[in-house]
Amino acid sequence: MKKILFIAILFLTFNIAAQRSRGGGGGRQQSQNPELNQTKEVKKLSAKEIAGIFYYDVDEVIKKVKIKDDDKKYSVTKALRNYNFKVKEILFLNAEKFTDLDLLMNTMSNERDSESNKNIREKVREVTRPIKENVNEHEKELNEILRGVLSEKQDKKWLKYQKSIIESLQPKKAENNNQNSRPSRGSGMRRQ
Repeated sequence: MKKILFIAILFLTFNIAAQRSRGGGGGRQQSQNPELNQTKEVKKLSAKEIAGIFYYDVDEVIKKVKIKDDDKKYSVTKALRNYNFKVKEILFLNAEKFTDLDLLMNTMSNERDSESNKNIREKVREVTRPIKENVNEHEKELNEILRGVLSEKQDKKWLKYQKSIIESLQPKKAENNNQNSRPSRGSGMRRQ
């Protein structure tokens, strides 16, 4: 009886192993490399991102900077909400410009004419430069406020976090057409 049970278990084990090696493993072969199964996504250009318009997630900043003191949490929350309000105001005042630029960039980006692309980039720079400078002024003001509230170690963590978010907004240089590009990963910010 033991020999029959042993042979049955051995037979089932080999049968299952053979099915998996032939690709019958319940779809595991398809899910191992999702990049091959996905079509190449083209990221739409956003004038708001180019101009540096984004909002800080207050809870995430407190977590990343590791603020434990309630008074510091209150001060940081107040400073971040004030910054987010000012940036929302900038976005509201320039909403029509951003809409026009988004439309221009995304409809004209299909053209491969280098002269028209150059004109588009120049127009984008012309419109976004003063907005970007305004946002940068508010960031400097925010950094000064936080420098007075946070410890030196927390301030370094804050500046590192801020730098990573700003770098993630920068448009990536176009890669060679022969290379595959990977989709970028999101960061801890809210975009509007």
